[in-house]
Amino acid sequence: MGDQQDHTGSSRRRDRRRWLRASLAVFCVVAVGGAASLRGAASPSDPSPRPPLLRRSPQDAVDGARDDRRALSLALPHGGCQVTYAHLAPSPIPPVWQASFPGSGSRMTWSLVEALTGIRTNDDYDSHSRGYEQVVAVKTHYPVKDAKRRFKGLDKLFDRAIVILRNPINAIPSYFNLQYEHLNHLPNHSTRGPNEDWVKYRAHNGYGVAVQLQNYEKFVEYWMEKYPDRRQLLMVSYEDLTDTIVGPIVATRIAAFLGETEGVDPIVPESVPCVWETIVNYKNKAPSPPPANNARRRLQQEDLGSEAQGTDQDQQQQEEKELQEPELQQLSEERKQQPNLQQHQEAMQQEAMQLDMKRKEAQGEEGWESKLKQGRTHADPSSLRTGPKVRPYTEEMLMDMVRMFRRLAEKYGQDEDLVRILASYVETVSKTPIEEGL
Repeated sequence: MGDQQDHTGSSRRRDRRRWLRASLAVFCVVAVGGAASLRGAASPSDPSPRPPLLRRSPQDAVDGARDDRRALSLALPHGGCQVTYAHLAPSPIPPVWQASFPGSGSRMTWSLVEALTGIRTNDDYDSHSRGYEQVVAVKTHYPVKDAKRRFKGLDKLFDRAIVILRNPINAIPSYFNLQYEHLNHLPNHSTRGPNEDWVKYRAHNGYGVAVQLQNYEKFVEYWMEKYPDRRQLLMVSYEDLTDTIVGPIVATRIAAFLGETEGVDPIVPESVPCVWETIVNYKNKAPSPPPANNARRRLQQEDLGSEAQGTDQDQQQQEEKELQEPELQQLSEERKQQPNLQQHQEAMQQEAMQLDMKRKEAQGEEGWESKLKQGRTHADPSSLRTGPKVRPYTEEMLMDMVRMFRRLAEKYGQDEDLVRILASYVETVSKTPIEEGL
């Protein structure tokens, strides 16, 4: 009996590998062309159908601080970056949507957009009361989430969008972590929920993996259908944006796309890689040391006022508003029924406090006072989660992901960027081990 079961299991694994290889073959031809077009996007000789950008040299950016315009983020002559704080645009500008599926790095992208343009962003909740006429981009998860059912009313202000995709095999667990933190009263981006909780979450009929995959497919379809003219839509992947080779190229594409908006003047292209290192690749770089003069730091903090501290606090408030959803309320009720919940929460809160102390140490003893008046030379970590990184999926869940990717590729096969991204996702899923439990 045991030998027969082993034979059956081996046969299923062979069938699954053949099916995945066939799925990957569907993407290969278009994907290769898409990858070439992405890597060629930063080439000066590459003709672009879009209008040229207004560019400034680093010295012009510094000189710009003398007038009413803010000095943009720029590469410093001795190395490193000066990433200054963004402000509202001095006059109305047409914003673009910054759309992503939950758990796809919207907080990181938010910071990058502000660093590239020097203009503040907002979200569709208007969590920070900035309005929508003097911001460069507005974050949304529509149609997965409709902020107070106001999306359709706001949409008339927008005619372009940046869409950030992330492989759902990682985006769904990231969103789960955010909900877990909120349920356990932990700081955002501090803790990954235990796999025991993940296994229960993934199988839930109301908000588990099956439901999230349906939402993911609807998300992609909505934005592809909304902007069939790709001059109005820039689609990038989280994986490309965080890649050490391709990431700076993708950031340059984002800056160029935003620069097509009248009134938006991005940083010069030669500064983009350094800013990308500061905002996106901070986990792989040690933070710059704080200034030595403590008195100067105190004076600079007074000059900054609440603007510096407001950046991360605003983002956390916006995420907390997003989590006030029916699915989270259902999770909360279920969590109350679990034994030893209070002890578990206390342990997680203690771990989060220790992490927060490490975060402050990384920023310097005086925290926010270590920031320069002109800006900052390292990023405030957007996520320092601790806990299990690998999330187990069942075979059926992984197969469902690939089926979804195939449907989207067949429907939008003419779009090289999307097909290339989906092909990379199929490859990742095909290499993921099958686990029925822990």
